Amino acid sequence: MMKRIQAILIIVFLPMGLFAQDQEANTLKANGSAQVEAIPDLFQFDLRFTVTSDQQRMSIDSLNEMTAYMIKCITKKTDIGEDSLKTINFYTNVNENRYKTETKTTYSASQSLQLKIAADKEQIIKLLNIIADTNLPVNVNTKGYFSDAAKAQSEKALINAAFDNARRQAAMLANAGEFSVGPVRSVDYSQGESFQVRGVQRMESMALKSSGDREFGDFNLAPQKQSKSIRVSYYIYQKEN
Repeated sequence: MMKRIQAILIIVFLPMGLFAQDQEANTLKANGSAQVEAIPDLFQFDLRFTVTSDQQRMSIDSLNEMTAYMIKCITKKTDIGEDSLKTINFYTNVNENRYKTETKTTYSASQSLQLKIAADKEQIIKLLNIIADTNLPVNVNTKGYFSDAAKAQSEKALINAAFDNARRQAAMLANAGEFSVGPVRSVDYSQGESFQVRGVQRMESMALKSSGDREFGDFNLAPQKQSKSIRVSYYIYQKEN
């Protein structure tokens, strides 16, 4: 997994920087911030099928046939087993217009086929081409996301970088103010969710081999940015002359 750590160094003598006005005696409080950029290690396909006809049973049967055919194509051309493909969000709907009685009533049936795999570029491209080759009327939604192990790894990197950032701020102020920084007194880490993607979610991109070709030739997972901040309190002492 690609990763870039960027510590955000803030040297601002304002309340949002070092909270000088509410410091306890002989205590320095510093905010440490950091960002981690990582590529998701897992990937999810959601294939949405919808069938509408003049008979409810016909719509449901056609929906099941389409889903079964898609499962057959995926499992036949890959090493993905049927147990990895899950049908979700099934619903039916009666389409009638009470104000236009001449409009014929129709029946819709819809469900999604969900697949979660490792975020492997070649495998993703292969699956996109299998889906396209079925020629089925399917709405394809994709997204990359992080496993628990990847979240823990990024969380560790964020905390370490944020803590180093706070330590550097404290050291610079100690040098400017001619005092010494002692051990850590307390750490405020009440940041809500332990792992969050801040800012705009970056979307993956895909491309066909050529303008006249229906085959996918490229796919790129977008790296996502996460950020964290902590407040660290240090004991401080006057330097001896």
